[in-house]
Amino acid sequence: MDKDFKKKISAYARLFKEAQECGKKEADIVMYIVQFLKDALKYDVFREISKEYQIKDKYCDIAIQLDGRVAMLIEAKQPGIKLADRHIEQAENYAMRSGTEWAALTNGCEWRLYHLENTDEGMERALVFKTDLLDSFKQNPEEVLSKFLLLTRKNFVKGELDKYWQKVNLLTPQSLLRAVFTESVLRAVSRELNRREKVRIGFEELERGIKNVLDKGVLAELADLKIKKRRKQTSKRNAKLLKASKAPLSGHEPLPTPSTPDSE
Repeated sequence: MDKDFKKKISAYARLFKEAQECGKKEADIVMYIVQFLKDALKYDVFREISKEYQIKDKYCDIAIQLDGRVAMLIEAKQPGIKLADRHIEQAENYAMRSGTEWAALTNGCEWRLYHLENTDEGMERALVFKTDLLDSFKQNPEEVLSKFLLLTRKNFVKGELDKYWQKVNLLTPQSLLRAVFTESVLRAVSRELNRREKVRIGFEELERGIKNVLDKGVLAELADLKIKKRRKQTSKRNAKLLKASKAPLSGHEPLPTPSTPDSE
């Protein structure tokens, strides 16, 4: 981790904390954030940072513009105010007008980054990460610094934030479960469980067993999830491999054939 970057983040952590303790107003924290964007995150204060940015008939606290388009909107709140997701709704309205995908909500000490997507059904908002420059920075400074590194101009332009968002999506409980409940994965797990055992576990039993150890709230969202079946292999080599994978171990009953699910 860059020592100079850590030093600058530490300095602004102290400034934001002092602002909170002194009861600074929202207008004050906007000025602090602009300087933070300039000094620590390396945006051009004259060409890329705008305060009170007008989007049609609305105004956003801060907008970051890159290559002539709004790359990120920042909604600032008074230091000491506990942030809530509802506070980002105003930035969502701005995003619908400007077409930007990123919005940050902050009171200086606490930061939340959201990904916004304008769909046919309306604006979809997802929390990408939240961090703070108080307790979290004291307890795990490297983790906090890694989040702010994503927001630096250099990494934003390189697409590092987009890559991070893609990873976040891939590691959601829903994405992981959709990967688990595929025929190939269940077959591999079944082979491992049935190895050198005198009983055989079928797909339906395995599916129930896995679901029993999973969070019920997540499962409720995946109520219609079906096991994904692999496409039939046409080559002779693949056909032999598939046949061998279904062959019973010596002295055991064949693995039950799962019912054919609806493909997703």
